[in-house]
Amino acid sequence: MANPEQRSANYARQSSRRLALQALYQCQFTENSVAELVAQYESDEYWKKADQDYFTEMLKVCLTSEEKFNEIINAASDYKVAQIDPIELASLRIAVYEYCHSLFIPENVIIAEAIRLCKRFGSDEGFKFVNATLDNICKTHNRLTILQ
Repeated sequence: MANPEQRSANYARQSSRRLALQALYQCQFTENSVAELVAQYESDEYWKKADQDYFTEMLKVCLTSEEKFNEIINAASDYKVAQIDPIELASLRIAVYEYCHSLFIPENVIIAEAIRLCKRFGSDEGFKFVNATLDNICKTHNRLTILQ
């Protein structure tokens, strides 16, 4: 069972993911920089609850590694990135970030969090697609070498 400090850190990461989902969704339609997005989301109700450094780093890496993340997603999915719903795509990019860069987060938690975001913000059945795609990524890629 997690202690109160761990629960607080977990909740802060959940809030960071929620903000990142919104920001990455927005980036699919705009040309905002990381700095512009961070400034914009500082006024969001979840900002104070979030791990702001985690949010900023996640957003920065997701945007600078978009091409590589797209390759990973394309290889694990029956659909190409251009065909994926923007919410599901943002959720997948967050999960790929965590899979590659947050080795302290277990794979099952990464998948569960991506599904949670999709159920909350995505299409009715989008979470099933995200689950299957992330399952394929976990089965076919080693977390330590996926970006090499």
